[in-house]
Amino acid sequence: MTVDLRPWRRMLLVWLPAVFLCLVAAAVFLWQNSESGGRSSQLRNRVVELDAELARLEALERATSGDRERVAQLDEQFGSLYGEVFGSLDERLTSILREVGSATRNAGLLPGAYSYSASEDKKSGFIRFGIQFSVKGEYHQIRQLLAELQSSPEFLVVQDLGLSGDEDPVSRDLGISLRLATFVAEADENQLRRLTGGIARTTGGDDG
Repeated sequence: MTVDLRPWRRMLLVWLPAVFLCLVAAAVFLWQNSESGGRSSQLRNRVVELDAELARLEALERATSGDRERVAQLDEQFGSLYGEVFGSLDERLTSILREVGSATRNAGLLPGAYSYSASEDKKSGFIRFGIQFSVKGEYHQIRQLLAELQSSPEFLVVQDLGLSGDEDPVSRDLGISLRLATFVAEADENQLRRLTGGIARTTGGDDG
């Protein structure tokens, strides 16, 4: 059987461009879906880029979350420091006197009468509240008293300390006059007036 190709040759200019376009389209399609390039490769590269960006954002979120937690903890600590450590004199006075009384009792000492003073501390903006009293005892008792006061949760500072020996050479007793200081964020004026006569003077924060 003989195939007559003359009609095809006469229509060559018609069908040959169409065939060429089909071949080009097929080649482009195959290239786009190939493993080495084209659309599939672009999509894979885009996925890799998005994964890297997601990992970076997750790391940033973790770091930011950690910063937020640290800031929240600092805020809580500052709030606790202000409210519980310094606080107001009305809220803390009973606890302060209880701590001083406990320290003297644990050391086996009996304090004399307490006296109080108050001054404004310009540097901190707080009120420096002082407690003065005297005790008499042996050296180891006085040392224990000082250790108890310094470890108190009431933030008591031994501001001034005076020692005097007994005139009797046989006695081992020492007299000690103590002035303790603490800081309060606020104090009722009437309460200060009853205890100290009011704020006596203004200090720069580093003098007694």
